Amino acid sequence: MKIIFLGIPDLGLICLNGLVESKKNIIAVVPPVKANPTYNLMAEMANIYNIPLLQFKNSPNESDFIEAFRELKPDIAIVCAFDHKISGELIKIPPLGFINCHPSLLPHYRGGNPYFHVIKNDEKKTGVTIHYMDENYDTGDIIAQDKIDIKHDETFGTIFNRLNQKSVEMITDIADKFEKYGKLPGIPQNSVEKYEKAPNVSPEKNDILIDWTKDATFIERFIRACNPIYGAVSNFRNCTVKIWSAEYIDKITGHAPGTIVKVSNDSISIATGKGLIMPKTIQLGFFMITDIKDFIRRTNPQAGEIFS
Repeated sequence: MKIIFLGIPDLGLICLNGLVESKKNIIAVVPPVKANPTYNLMAEMANIYNIPLLQFKNSPNESDFIEAFRELKPDIAIVCAFDHKISGELIKIPPLGFINCHPSLLPHYRGGNPYFHVIKNDEKKTGVTIHYMDENYDTGDIIAQDKIDIKHDETFGTIFNRLNQKSVEMITDIADKFEKYGKLPGIPQNSVEKYEKAPNVSPEKNDILIDWTKDATFIERFIRACNPIYGAVSNFRNCTVKIWSAEYIDKITGHAPGTIVKVSNDSISIATGKGLIMPKTIQLGFFMITDIKDFIRRTNPQAGEIFS
């Protein structure tokens, strides 16, 4: 079975490595555009395994790329994280189809960043879906799914790593089944309007700003959802701060959200819409990331000051 692999790190690297280790016949690797900062990682991995690159200039839907893809006569295309929509013309070329590895339980959390949203929204389970691709994002027939529990202290980083490992296990198993049985059956998904979306998180659009009017339970999850990719952002003494980890108390305080209620040698309590947030790891400006005890020693915060 001849496979063309399309991917972007980290998921792309991990799944490509897993397929190679499983002795799959990968005839070409399609990396992102050269301007993408992860291009060299994919290109170097392909070079290590002596797999030719199949590149496009701006889009995989360019006629030259489609023709080059067609000439390779792949049986199947496997996609593990990619930042371009695939055209119907390209999808029709491999007789076994294009299959995609998506890190959520589709049709829930279609889109580019399920990891952040499932933590922020207090989901109890997530997982990986292997599905056929169509001309829309994450809407094709489902081939396989596997669930994991979301732990009470889960961060973006921990769930990202766990789902990456689950993905490589599933994609290698599915590749085995395609080799053995040919095209596998798929189950149609329900309408996208009924399910939670997972849009990309944009720091430029204030998606990572802490809303202190929210409950402490929500803010603590939000902080974990931002760790370690973004950092949950606030402002203290007209300086940007990022809170990387925190504890919370879920009770009414009577203080305005964002107000420092209490300071000790090793703790700051910040009022929220309901409850208190106690930062554990905090970043001041661009460089100083420290535990809260050192932050207190350096900045001497006072009760009544505001995180805005």
